[in-house]
This record gives sequence, structure tokens and C-alpha cells, in this order.
Amino acid sequence: MVENFWQSSPGKTLNALRVSRNFRESAGNAFYSIAEYIAQPLSMLVAAPFLVHKLGLQQYGIWMLVSAILGSMGILSTGFGDATVKYVSAYRGENNPAGIERTIRATLTINAFLGGLFGLLVWFAAPFSVDHIFKIEPVFHAASIQAVRISAVILLVRSVESVFVSTLRAFERYGPPVKLNVFLRTIVVVSAVVLAAAGYGVVAIMIATLFWSALIVILQAVAARRVVGPVNPFPTFERAALAEVFSFGCFSWLQALAGVVFTYADRFLVAAMLGTAPVAIYVLCVQVAQPIHGLAAAAFNFVFPHISSRHEAGETHGPRRVFRLAMLISLALSVALALPLIIFGKPLLALWMGKPVANDGHLVLAFLAVAYALMALNVVPHYALLAFGRVRLIAGLNFGSGVLLTVFMAVLVPTFGLAGAALGRVAYSLLLAVPYLIASRKAFQARAQFAPMGVS
Repeated sequence: MVENFWQSSPGKTLNALRVSRNFRESAGNAFYSIAEYIAQPLSMLVAAPFLVHKLGLQQYGIWMLVSAILGSMGILSTGFGDATVKYVSAYRGENNPAGIERTIRATLTINAFLGGLFGLLVWFAAPFSVDHIFKIEPVFHAASIQAVRISAVILLVRSVESVFVSTLRAFERYGPPVKLNVFLRTIVVVSAVVLAAAGYGVVAIMIATLFWSALIVILQAVAARRVVGPVNPFPTFERAALAEVFSFGCFSWLQALAGVVFTYADRFLVAAMLGTAPVAIYVLCVQVAQPIHGLAAAAFNFVFPHISSRHEAGETHGPRRVFRLAMLISLALSVALALPLIIFGKPLLALWMGKPVANDGHLVLAFLAVAYALMALNVVPHYALLAFGRVRLIAGLNFGSGVLLTVFMAVLVPTFGLAGAALGRVAYSLLLAVPYLIASRKAFQARAQFAPMGVS
């Protein structure tokens, strides 16, 4: 029976994958990405009941709001990370060290500029946003402004760090950056627990986050140098280098802008329309449902540099095989993770955070589970399209859907409250799912016509 299986078509495929060096390396990278992703959600899920008890829903909601500001601006300031992965992996496939160094220095220049620009924007906008945009109790205004301004400094630090992380991923070396990021995400939550237990609030938590972020960026730079070799670490103003990265990265940045809308617009709208306590409940539901998409994004992150590098090396069948296998696994993973939350969401929330949160959040959790399951199906097509240079298409789809999402939420939140924000996410996910699948299928069919490293 066993021998017959290994002689069958599925058995031969599995055996070929088992002995394939490329597959083993890709599987290892997927494992590292999953480990990186689950570090923070898992630690937050464990720590949330204690932190909500010590900080209170209001101050916990402020921390989540500040984290959303940092995350959204961070996505914009590191939006050229995909360009780093694209060109460094392509030049690696061509065995071109000079091109690798040129790309690293160019993205350092762009990311440092964007990090400084958005950091200044956050710093100077902090008083107005706290006083006039978000519904924050007056007693927390001063602390909220300080916390937001600390996040502006962290933003610049992480903008620089992302270049080194993207470089390591372009070399398909996920181990070093993942280990450092797992440490950072875990130690931030541990620091928050310790500080909350000692009676400190959100400002102290943000100061600790800044300290650990500064340490990690140094270690990421050292890890990148060990893989790439001696590289000039300073930014460059060489026009050709900046233009090359910008030609791909500008569309990737627009896609990142749409990602900001999908990831954070609902939190900002809830904070502006309903207050920080509802933000806390909503984010707690997001923390439970988000891993459906996040695990898929982490597990299949390797698809981008893997297909890009093999495409530049002239391979034909390998990338298609990797794509199909990744899609099947992604489908099974998203269904397996979403169904329990849809069916058993209310008792799970009650067990974790208590009946009041479960009563207010169980419907929100069910809608979010559907939304994130749909988004998980987009992950593999998204990375494949990036690898083939279809960044304009991706940017257009995400940007258009992001605009519609903002409109949906602005209408739904006042009427349906927290459930309206979750319904907006479902609509956004549906708008993207079908075009992504069709576009990726056509891209593989026409890949022989693509010029290396082209942007179409």
C-alpha cells in the first residue's frame, strides 16, 4: 500500500518536494515567518485580560489607538520594502553584488526620508488629533499626546530597520530577522505587563517600545551585513539608483496606502465616532480574527522572493508548482481557522475576556472571521503578482477597494456600530478576492512575455 502511494502521481510529487532543496528552504522560511507573526498576537492574547484589568478599557484603547497610528504610518514609511525584496532578489539571481548594494542604499534613502516626513507629521498633529478628532477623555489627553509623539520617533527607527529586514528576506534568509522581531514583539508585551503591574500607563509602555526598537535596528543591520557582505551603509542620492527603486516602489507604496485603509481605517473611525472603550473591544476581536489572514501572509511570504529569483534565473515550471501548492494550503488554512470563530465566537470571547465583551463583540468577531478568511485567499496571488512585476495592477485594485472601504465604514459605523466596521472589512475582502485570482492566473499564462524585472 505504501509503495503504491509513492508510485502514484501525488506520491511522486510529495517525494520530489521532500528531496528538493528549494522546497526545504522555502518551508523553513515559511516556518520562520509564521513564528514571527504569531509572536505578538499570541502574547497579546495571553496578556490582554491582565492589561485591560490594570489599565482599564479607556487606557488600553488609547494604547491600541497609538499602536494603530504607529502601524499605519509605519506601513507608509516602509512602503518601498517590496521594491527592496524585488530588486535585491533579482540581482541575487543575476549574481550582481553592485546592483544589490545600489538597491539597499537607494531604499535606505527613501525610507529614511519617508520615516522622517511621517514622523514629523505625527508629532505636530498629535495635539489636534487628541483634542479634536478622537473621543478621548480629558484626563488622558496629556498622556495621549506624549504617547503619540513617542510613536513618531519609533516610526523613523522602524523605517530604517525595514530595509535590512527586506534585504535578508530577498536572500531568503528569514531566520535572523524573524528571531529579532519575535524578541521585539514579545519583549514589548512583557514590558507592558511589567509596567502596568507597577502602576505605569501608556506613556511608559511607549518609552519601553522605543528603547527596544532602537536596539533591534542595530542588530538587524549587523545580521544583514553578515549575509550580504561588506556594503556601504549610507544612503545614496544617485539618480539612477533612486529612479530604479522608485519605478517599482511608488506603486508598492500606493498599495501600502490601501493596506493602511484596510488595516487601520476601522479603528480610527471607531475611535472618532464611538470612543476609545469601543476601540478596545473592537481591537480585541481583531486580535482573535486577524491571525486567519496574518498566518497566511507570514507562511507564504517566501513566495515573493522565491518566484522572483527563479523567474530571473529563467525557470518555468517550478514557480507555477509552488504557486498551486501554496494556494491549496492557504485555502485549507483559512477555512480551518475561520469556522471555529464563526460558530463558537461568543463562548470563546466570554471565556477569554468575560460576558460583557462577548455580548458586545461576538457578532463583530464572526464578521471579522469571514473578512480575514477572504483576505487569506488573496495572499498567494498577491505575492506572485509582485514577483512578476504587476505592482501597478495590485496598487490599482487595493487603492480602489480601499476608497470604497472608507465610504462603506463611514456609512455603516454610525448605523451598526462595531458590527458596521466589521461589515466594511467583509465588503473590502470580497471586492479584492476575485480580481486577484483572475489576475494571478493570467500572469502565469503570460509569464513568458514578461521582461525581467519589468513593471507592468
